[in-house]
Amino acid sequence: MHADPQIIWSAIALLGVLILAGHAGRGRRRRDPNRFYTWPEKQVLIQQAAGRCEHKPPLWRRCPAQGTQADHIVPWSRGGRTELWNGQLLCERHNQRKSNRVPSTLYRWRLQRRRTKY
Repeated sequence: MHADPQIIWSAIALLGVLILAGHAGRGRRRRDPNRFYTWPEKQVLIQQAAGRCEHKPPLWRRCPAQGTQADHIVPWSRGGRTELWNGQLLCERHNQRKSNRVPSTLYRWRLQRRRTKY
């Protein structure tokens, strides 16, 4: 008894689709359902940063502009949580320049150390 080649190829294709579908969801991070910081959280970030932008380039002083935007240090689009430990206050210019980039470990370490001084 011989099987129809069309049925065999259909079964192989179906098996391939099932395997690919099983691997598609792996490795994805679940995004935090809260996309934006609440007003009380923004007030904490403003108070923590003394109202100034927290951006500081490696060889220069901290940005003197007023911080107006609450930003995720690790971007929300890359799995960053909308929690105070992952927030920083930036001026509009630096928030747009950062976009959805993940800052280096050195930047995050320097930010943490700098926060103890203000």
